[in-house]
Amino acid sequence: MINSESARRAIAESMTMQFPNPIARNIAIDLSVNKIIVIAGVRRAGKTYEIFNIIKTLMNNGVPRGNILYLNFEDERFVGLEAEDFDFIMDTFYSLTEIDENYKVYLFFDEIQNIENWDKAIRRLYDTGKFRIFLTGSSSKLLSAEISTSLAGRNLTYIMYPFSFKEYLVAKNLNVNRLSLYSEVQRLKKYSLEYITFGGFPEISYTDNENTKRRILSSYYDSILFNDIINRYKVTNPATLRLVIGYAINSYSAPFSSSKLFSYLKSLNVEISKKTVNNYISYAENVFFFVMNLKFSSSYKKMHQSRKKLYLIDNGFTLLFKKSDDFGKLLENSVYIELLRLKEKDSDMDVFYFSYESLEIDFIVTRRNQVVQAVQVCYDLNPSNLKREIEPLKKFLEKYNNANGTVIVMEKSSIVIDHPKIRIVEFYEWALNLDNTR
Repeated sequence: MINSESARRAIAESMTMQFPNPIARNIAIDLSVNKIIVIAGVRRAGKTYEIFNIIKTLMNNGVPRGNILYLNFEDERFVGLEAEDFDFIMDTFYSLTEIDENYKVYLFFDEIQNIENWDKAIRRLYDTGKFRIFLTGSSSKLLSAEISTSLAGRNLTYIMYPFSFKEYLVAKNLNVNRLSLYSEVQRLKKYSLEYITFGGFPEISYTDNENTKRRILSSYYDSILFNDIINRYKVTNPATLRLVIGYAINSYSAPFSSSKLFSYLKSLNVEISKKTVNNYISYAENVFFFVMNLKFSSSYKKMHQSRKKLYLIDNGFTLLFKKSDDFGKLLENSVYIELLRLKEKDSDMDVFYFSYESLEIDFIVTRRNQVVQAVQVCYDLNPSNLKREIEPLKKFLEKYNNANGTVIVMEKSSIVIDHPKIRIVEFYEWALNLDNTR
């Protein structure tokens, strides 16, 4: 049970809080639909500030402040809150405000997954027809596929990622247009290197000191580890979990093998079962720390049986573990997360990797199950790696002749590809024109 007096103070404070003016995010949330809106994503990606953006939009459109309730369930004053306590929350809210009956009441609940059986309470509120409800959370359990049984089609879920490269540039006060693509080339190249090195978490994007960036990233890592994994999943051996996560982070942008991880742990005399290893990896996926990419195949069964490639939700976490910079892997990781952002806005799109015999292609983009793009990522395209990077593209495009090929590099060289369907493009230019992957 919650401490009712503390919770009442928290609700009262929320009724008078001033909302900041964060930058607009590139996420197209449909406010017109009568659905429960869920924004899910890794901790510190900007979900709360997107909520603030929505609240500001509503208020600018005439919705009275008294019709809006925002609560953050990471506030310690809500510790112990259970589903049945939502009656107390709503009673307290109504006692502190005057509702304008000409408008709906808007409820914004941040980090909702902290509440046991939250879905039952939210469904009950939604079914009254009195409220528009917005939820955020750092758990994949909020994705539509996960909560469809409890909310039965009542929700629309959006995934919030850390800043895209374009959003990162806005944070750096560089608004890109066609002219600046030419006039600001040096700054664009400088920022693209910073972006793939330190990642796109909003707070990191506004921080200039590199040591401070590392400290912030370390605090994020600890918060995800303890709050989102250890506490949520009742992990009893945090030290072993750290080993598992550390190994996986060092395996990013590559096919992931839990068997190799298990063997590695055994070589360190760590007592752990294969099931627990797989559970730990699943936990990290569930809180959006890792994302896995499937291997392209015309067979659904083979696609899901094949080894997946592991990517990090943000490049910045590599700084906590790696001993040397591998910019090729960093660039590949950034490209994949950018592709996922595009997929979030295009329900017809999907992304895979391709591997068959000697052919390796980093990303295959499909739309409505038709291959439209084959993407190679290469930090530095040069004579020594030209054949390795380009030949797979050529052979792949022979079979899928309706597709186009793209080679994404950090900086173009004098190399020219003699193929009508293959282009070379620098990361900053590609990332600012993502519709080119269609």
